[in-house]
Amino acid sequence: MVGRSEAKEWANEHLTGLFASPSAPFTQDLALDETGLVSNVERVVATGATGVGFGFLDAWGLTIAQRKHAMNLIADATGDRALSIFYTADHSVAETVDLSLHARAIGADAIILWVPYEWASSQDLMHDYVEYVAAKVDMPIIAFNTPHSGLTMAHETMARIAEIPNVCGFKNAIKDPQHTIQAMELFGDQVVLSYPFEEQLLDMTVEHGQQILMGSTSVYLMQSPERQPIVDYLHLAQQGDMAGAARVRDELAPLREVWASIYEVLWDDEKAAHPTALIKHWMDILGMAGGPMGPPMPQPDESAKAAFRERLDEAGWEQLLFPSRF
Repeated sequence: MVGRSEAKEWANEHLTGLFASPSAPFTQDLALDETGLVSNVERVVATGATGVGFGFLDAWGLTIAQRKHAMNLIADATGDRALSIFYTADHSVAETVDLSLHARAIGADAIILWVPYEWASSQDLMHDYVEYVAAKVDMPIIAFNTPHSGLTMAHETMARIAEIPNVCGFKNAIKDPQHTIQAMELFGDQVVLSYPFEEQLLDMTVEHGQQILMGSTSVYLMQSPERQPIVDYLHLAQQGDMAGAARVRDELAPLREVWASIYEVLWDDEKAAHPTALIKHWMDILGMAGGPMGPPMPQPDESAKAAFRERLDEAGWEQLLFPSRF
């Protein structure tokens, strides 16, 4: 188990590639779909992910005991084929520490912390939330700067958090690559920084040395066990074939447009929201376990699902990701 003093060195070596955290699937009677959860792990690993996680999209529909059980299932299913990195933040600081210690006890490689809105009332308090949890948990921590906190971190706050010994990375979900580039220039020698949007991944990797796409659904929604275009264009870039890398990246443009369109709700100035219902429906279309929304979240109506399926079909998802069918 990597501890506090080794966290930053560990991250430089091991936080690489593609990390994804699929939402928790529910059965039709709204129980946790354990079989589907394990199946989704297999699917994410098969798409070339170097890390598998859980605990952000659907965590609020589960009890703490269910979140721990899901973490156990995912860690066991992942094994040593990929890193296990769990979102452990909760609106209760005590539960956050408890979930984090559970992640450590089951052998998770790292945890991700975002600051719940109650604690994101000031820049100082956001720093203090991460610092408090980090002092209680002797393992690598990735800080998550997200609009879901209600207040996003200034660069000065991120730099202070980067100085915490076991904070070894940042998922910087501010939808402006320049914000992450500036963070890299300011304190990128201390932590691994990720701009978690596939659209700019090739440029961020080649031009700015980004080494991991942290926690994007594009890893499993825009790839399949049969074809992994994101993995492919990164490999081509690493080999120096930039023309080939750009060609493969551009093949994803129709699917990327669908992905970006459903995520517009996340950038709503009034209230950031994940498009979880359509993510789950997309998973179902791909043969993963998406399932229904957990209550009291509304289920998408059949007309919305049909319209979305039509858009995916027009984008050529099946020909692109499952060419053997043709």
